Amino acid sequence: MEKLGINPGLLVSQIFNYTLLLVVLYFLLYKPVLRMFEERKARIRKGLEDAEEAARRRAEAEQEYERIVDEARREGQRIIAQAAETSQRVAAEIRAKAEAEAEEIRQRAREEAERMREQMAQELRREVGDLSVAIARRLIGTTLDEETQRKLIEKFLAETEALS
Repeated sequence: MEKLGINPGLLVSQIFNYTLLLVVLYFLLYKPVLRMFEERKARIRKGLEDAEEAARRRAEAEQEYERIVDEARREGQRIIAQAAETSQRVAAEIRAKAEAEAEEIRQRAREEAERMREQMAQELRREVGDLSVAIARRLIGTTLDEETQRKLIEKFLAETEALS
């Protein structure tokens, strides 16, 4: 081997040194680098899992938000419908009450008019009776007895009522 320019002692020492260097590098450099890569891989995997979990929670939160908004919208529509129904009912009650009051006022006015007409008719009869007696006294020149006066007045009133 020496003829080839290879020194066997040097070759063995170089093989030994190279093997020792590989063993030292394996334990001091390769294993920590591999462990660092595995830790980084685990962190990346955990980050991806967390991102997926966050995306899932966000989707659930969006669905919950939509459900709450829909429920609030339905509740608002129900309240609006209930308010409209209540307002219509109140308006109908007010209208019915106003109509009843108007009818009551009309009825009282009719009764009052009838009472006044009756009162005026009685006053007219009395005045006509008094006038009739006065006219009869002047025409006859004497006083009639009360029974005769009453009969004349009733006859006159009957004739006047027949005319009206």
